Amino acid sequence: MKAGWNEVALGDVASINQRPINLPPDDESVSFVPMADLIASEARTTAGERRRFCEVSKGYTHFQRDDILLAKITPCFENGKIGRATIETALGAGSTEFHVIRPDPKRLDTGYALHFLRQSKIRQQGILRMTGSAGQRRVPEAFLQALGVPLPPLAEQRRIAQILDKAHTMIRARSDLLEKLRELKESLLADVISGSPAQDSRLGELAHVQGGLQVTKARDRHAQKVPYLRVANALRGRFDLSEIKMLGVTPAELKRCALRSEDLVIVEGHGNLTEVGRAARWRGSISLCVHQNHLIRVRCHPELVPSFAEAYINSSGGRAQFRRASKTTSGLNTISVNDVRRISVPVPDMARQRAFDTVIVSIEDQEDAAQRHLRCLEALFASLQCRAFNGEL
Repeated sequence: MKAGWNEVALGDVASINQRPINLPPDDESVSFVPMADLIASEARTTAGERRRFCEVSKGYTHFQRDDILLAKITPCFENGKIGRATIETALGAGSTEFHVIRPDPKRLDTGYALHFLRQSKIRQQGILRMTGSAGQRRVPEAFLQALGVPLPPLAEQRRIAQILDKAHTMIRARSDLLEKLRELKESLLADVISGSPAQDSRLGELAHVQGGLQVTKARDRHAQKVPYLRVANALRGRFDLSEIKMLGVTPAELKRCALRSEDLVIVEGHGNLTEVGRAARWRGSISLCVHQNHLIRVRCHPELVPSFAEAYINSSGGRAQFRRASKTTSGLNTISVNDVRRISVPVPDMARQRAFDTVIVSIEDQEDAAQRHLRCLEALFASLQCRAFNGEL
């Protein structure tokens, strides 16, 4: 830490979960902010919806405009739901799963505090301190009260916050571009489906659907080790290959489960229901690769173009079918190979599918470039955060 900086407990320079003193009359309008309205990627809330104070005076958390809201419950905390209350009214109400942090304006800048709390290392510390049972674990207030914060002079805090704000704005711009490209793909998909009669068919009639290999210690005895894909590698519409693990296989297993270019890989189980059934199209990035049993492989027959199938599975229509088919056990939402076979796919004529594929390839090239740029920006931002809070900016 830079000479002249002190480390202080967050609770000494900010009030935590302190109820606002000046509450409004019962008939006055206030902003209501549920957990869904805390936007993790933007580090802020929406404006919220208006409700009379008498409707939210009990059973909710109360906060003031520009307070920092931190989701204390799993998985919201792990997903980075920490942001400023950017509401229109002076007072707001919201989820009881919010911790409310109100910096002392004479000692701690709100922007500086927000960037400090949004660091991944702070999130990891909070995860280790969570209490409660599975699925209901929460970050205790005591963790925040005692959390050490490096405290430069206020002017320096504001300078640091401004630098990090600019870097975060660049990340948001790149993320917004990726979202627009995703929306464009879904719009093109809808046009293709509606532009000509589409024959609804079961995916199992249009493709070979197969599960993967179970990962066990017994596989260590196999002489041949090959890379394999896990759930963490298969995102929606793309792969994250930054960490690839190895798996022992038999020759028969390798023949059966080796991925080919244009295979689809579908996530079989996830703690988040919206992520069950997410699909990505394999491009042969690794020459010899298999997949574990928590991923389901779809190999399309000639009458179904893989890029079209991937786009439909990841569309609102495909996701809705998987949500309905999903079963929940011990907090994990799962679908089966048979569920994937039964999903209904509207199949337009081959000419339209191929035209869609041509456009999609161009969009995916732009997505790949934007993803690479985004990863560079995120790495730069993490480096800036580290330097900022060590007094090196």
